[in-house]
Amino acid sequence: MCRVHEGRGRSTRFASRRVDKSVRTLPTPEDVVAAAARIAPWIRRTPIVRVQGPGARPVVLKLESLQRSGSFKLRGALNKLLRLGKDARAGVITASGGNHGLGLAWAGWLLGVPVQVCVPSTVPAIKRQALAAAAAEVQIIDGGYPDAERAARNRARAEGRAYVHAYDDADVVAGQGTALLELIEDAPDVGTLVVAVGGGGLAAGATLAAGGRRVVGVEPYGVPTMYNALRAGKPVRLDAIESIAADSLGAGLAGDIPFRLCKAGLDRVELVEDAALLDAQRWLWEHLRLVVELGAAAGLAALANGQLDGDPAPIGILLCGGNADPGRLSPPASPVGS
Repeated sequence: MCRVHEGRGRSTRFASRRVDKSVRTLPTPEDVVAAAARIAPWIRRTPIVRVQGPGARPVVLKLESLQRSGSFKLRGALNKLLRLGKDARAGVITASGGNHGLGLAWAGWLLGVPVQVCVPSTVPAIKRQALAAAAAEVQIIDGGYPDAERAARNRARAEGRAYVHAYDDADVVAGQGTALLELIEDAPDVGTLVVAVGGGGLAAGATLAAGGRRVVGVEPYGVPTMYNALRAGKPVRLDAIESIAADSLGAGLAGDIPFRLCKAGLDRVELVEDAALLDAQRWLWEHLRLVVELGAAAGLAALANGQLDGDPAPIGILLCGGNADPGRLSPPASPVGS
């Protein structure tokens, strides 16, 4: 049983599938291994970096911010399209705060599948531009992610196309877990895996890949999606989404599949303030010259706050996305170092 804790702080052959059961069934660790082999020809195996993180703790950073499409989301999108097979050829539709849409757009380009993406009006311009550059058809929806999701589902039904959920899908979850599988293969000594949580797809994938290691999720105080779900014993929609990381962590409702996996396999969820996200993002730039989006800095923020001090080391943190505007980063205030 998990604990919740509030701290301080592109063309190719497709396999044919007549029925898509992945929106109902739970994936397994074996599904993650199969997904890794399935998507390997198209993804970039991102590197790890060992550093002394804030607080001088040994940390292993998985630079998924260097992934094609700019985030880990390409993994789940590729696995999903490949599993959909012929059902994806007519095109797919999704809703996204940016990174899932980018991942699906890239996967569609790589596999020859048309992709339509409904994005909330709150999505940063840099992500909209990246979606257009990836040849996705983009529709901007007034409001937040829930509004974009409703619009995308209605459009999918009207056009008779497959809807690809950003996180509440077994194939997507298994694909996301491959990032943590790589981290463990490259750094088998890691004792704790730390991931940012939005709708929960990445955290759920992490629990499947962990191999007995502790898995900790991190969310902003203003978007405690999984934190609230675990406390309530079921996914609950947030009344408000208030965080500077809402474009990547602002799902507002945990997926059923991720929730069930996180309830069983997540050690806990830590909450961090927006200021801590900014500090962690800045630290990564100043010390390592790494550009990550604010949501991807969540794990490091928790580390800097001391919220991971009692967890088995080394701490493995997935820097899950790099789709940030470098122009908005503060200039370095200290010498480069680690």
